Amino acid sequence: MGETMLIMRKRLIPGARVEEGLRFSAAMLGMDYLPIMVFVDAGVEILLPEALYKNNLKDYLSVMSDLAGVYVLEDSLTARGITKEDLEESISATVVDFSEFSEMAKKCSIITSY
Repeated sequence: MGETMLIMRKRLIPGARVEEGLRFSAAMLGMDYLPIMVFVDAGVEILLPEALYKNNLKDYLSVMSDLAGVYVLEDSLTARGITKEDLEESISATVVDFSEFSEMAKKCSIITSY
């Protein structure tokens, strides 16, 4: 099986599909499978401190960033007036440009969007 990319592109709203995607990423980690997680469009707002309304969601992302890496699309941050310094400090997000994002996607055999 090739690599898997999880793209978070929507805001985090209680009970929404994005929350399920975050839980799914934690389950993948629990099975020693490390997906590539990329935050784009409105999904970058999930990485803001006030967006993580449940501590376990923050924990999922902190562990994901430590073990597999968390990436955020630079253009999406810029479009919303968000800087890397605005993001939750316990989550080590790597800012990537569209070219880097495309290269990561090319290596994946499974890509899903939340």
